[in-house]
Amino acid sequence: MKHYRTSFKTLVLVLALLLALLPQRAEAASAALSGNSAIQAGSTVTLKLSISGSNIMGVEATLDYDSSVLEYTNYDQQINGWTMDSSGLKFILYGVSNPINSSTNVLSVTFRVKSGLESGTALSASFRDIVVTDGDNETNVGTASWSGKVDAPLSSNCNLSSLSCSNATLSPAFSSGTTYYTATVPYAVESLNLSYKTADAAARATVSGNSLVVGANTVTVTCTAATGAKKTYTISVTRQQDPNYKPSTDAMLKELTLDVGSLSPKFSGAVTEYVAYVPYETASATLSGVARDEKALNVTESTMRLTKEGDNVMTVTCTAEDGTTAKTYTVHVYRMPKYEGIIPTMEIIDPDTPPEPPTYSIPMTLTLPLVGEMATTTVAIIGAALLVIILLLIGFLLGRIGSGGGHDDDDDDDGNDDNGRDDDPPPQPPRPGHSTPQEKHTDAPQQHQPVRTAPQQHTAPVPPAQKAAVPAAQQEKVSDDTLTSPFVEDLSEKMQQELAQRQAAEAAASAADKPEPDTPLDSMSLDELLNDIHNM
Repeated sequence: MKHYRTSFKTLVLVLALLLALLPQRAEAASAALSGNSAIQAGSTVTLKLSISGSNIMGVEATLDYDSSVLEYTNYDQQINGWTMDSSGLKFILYGVSNPINSSTNVLSVTFRVKSGLESGTALSASFRDIVVTDGDNETNVGTASWSGKVDAPLSSNCNLSSLSCSNATLSPAFSSGTTYYTATVPYAVESLNLSYKTADAAARATVSGNSLVVGANTVTVTCTAATGAKKTYTISVTRQQDPNYKPSTDAMLKELTLDVGSLSPKFSGAVTEYVAYVPYETASATLSGVARDEKALNVTESTMRLTKEGDNVMTVTCTAEDGTTAKTYTVHVYRMPKYEGIIPTMEIIDPDTPPEPPTYSIPMTLTLPLVGEMATTTVAIIGAALLVIILLLIGFLLGRIGSGGGHDDDDDDDGNDDNGRDDDPPPQPPRPGHSTPQEKHTDAPQQHQPVRTAPQQHTAPVPPAQKAAVPAAQQEKVSDDTLTSPFVEDLSEKMQQELAQRQAAEAAASAADKPEPDTPLDSMSLDELLNDIHNM
């Protein structure tokens, strides 16, 4: 019994080894052909052949189709790693490293439905004689077929049948043929509440731009037909400003661009003066800017032909949102001199240097009343001549006054001048041994005698120290009116006293050497005495 059981176990083991050594066969293989079943005349349809099974390494099939309604255009391999060969409508596909173990698309073919077919026309195609193999055994899985029909043509209607807005009034009234409308909404409205409907049920509509900002907005409603045709309805919407809003006064630039050279210093919105050095060969320059505030109204652009060497001034102005505030940026485009073998010199412009004050020029002509236009040089000559004449007249008048005013004596019987002063000379201090001038006066009216200068030989010499003590103003010849002032009278009296004392002291010392003067000091008038002092 025991021996029998051992022999059975050995037999089962041998059968298992034999089954393992036998090649595996493709089992339960199948094929299918799929694609869209409703196609419009003139359009295309793609059919795909799929194979189901396990350990399938090759497929063979032959294509059949109704050529009266379909036109075969092309084919395409669908499984990666396989190789495909075709001969007419017969296809062979195989692959070793990637066998089929589930439903897999292996081949696609494309047909075009002939134009002019009536709606409902039957369409058909198939792959026949489909054979699959696992490398050793082949299995015929029969035919894979597809059928369809010609569908009604797609509508190209892309019109809207209605369009309205619940929070705004569209102008003009809606019409399917009118594609442009306008509307104005208050600040509180942030988007339009639109209602619309397509004229064709197969068409669809979409809205864009319906998030409103203050100012101008563009809202569009696009209708797309079943054929892909499109039609756009545009609504231009103006959203009003916030009543509490204050426009920006920011007129600063965030960018300043010169298409040639480089700006110096580096751009900063707070700096408005720049310089750029360009070669002589540079013929033109364009200066542009970008406002820092997106709401700024305008930024100008400047283009200039560089026709001269040196400084060429270009400006860009930014106007703020308020429409009043503006900021101007200036660029000095310095075109270098032409190089002719000598290094040119140039003037460096410091933007921080204040501008020089304007220079004034003398006009070539002047317009005078009652005369008309006259050359400036002629006017200057005439003016100089008039000035000289006026100065001469003033000098003449002053000379007349100076020569006659000092001797304006009054011949009135009262013995006083016109100013009420006594015509007689001031009394002289008495000196020893001499009588006073008053004793020599007679009852006859006193007449002023012409001023005479005492001879030098009769005048006692005055030491230089004493002569220097006399003020220079007192040494000059004075008029009678000047001598009659209280100051002069007092000065004359003191001088008479000093001279008398000096005369007395010197007379004793030089009596033997000096002869007596021809004219005694006590007999000299005050005018003569002052003249003698002046001539010393």
